[in-house]
Amino acid sequence: MDSGDAIRAAIGYEERIRDFYAEAAREAKGDAARALYSALGEDEASHAAYLKARLAVLERTGGIDLPPLDSALPDPKHIEASIGRAAAGTAGEALGGEVGALERALRAEEETSAFYRDMVARLPEPSRPLFARFLEIEDGHTRIVRAELDQVSRTGHWFDVREFDLED
Repeated sequence: MDSGDAIRAAIGYEERIRDFYAEAAREAKGDAARALYSALGEDEASHAAYLKARLAVLERTGGIDLPPLDSALPDPKHIEASIGRAAAGTAGEALGGEVGALERALRAEEETSAFYRDMVARLPEPSRPLFARFLEIEDGHTRIVRAELDQVSRTGHWFDVREFDLED
């Protein structure tokens, strides 16, 4: 896979997950869930636009330019702290709403991160920084969704660390 093919594939990942979040926001029962999915969807939409611009430059010049790529979402650590403060709140509706939608979101984020991880490992050096930045952002999305899923499902785990069990 060359850089152009990798960018085209990345656009596909970003557009699929953007569409998933748009649908999840429409179907969300609570305002908090709708806000979370909308924010994630907007971030994914900005990723697709950024990648389309990078592809246009690549096709025009043969090189990849890397203007800064920011995430519209707060730092995952800030969100994790907020979720932690909300942990004493109502189970099932914290930030993200329904467990099924969060599970699908987690799978989509993990799949997208895996794609970027593979591109960082496989592509030639000039292309790696582009995909490494996307990997960093998507890993952040994965952490946000996983934290929310842990909170909503009350599995006894917090970011994959066992916090309690029924025998505590």
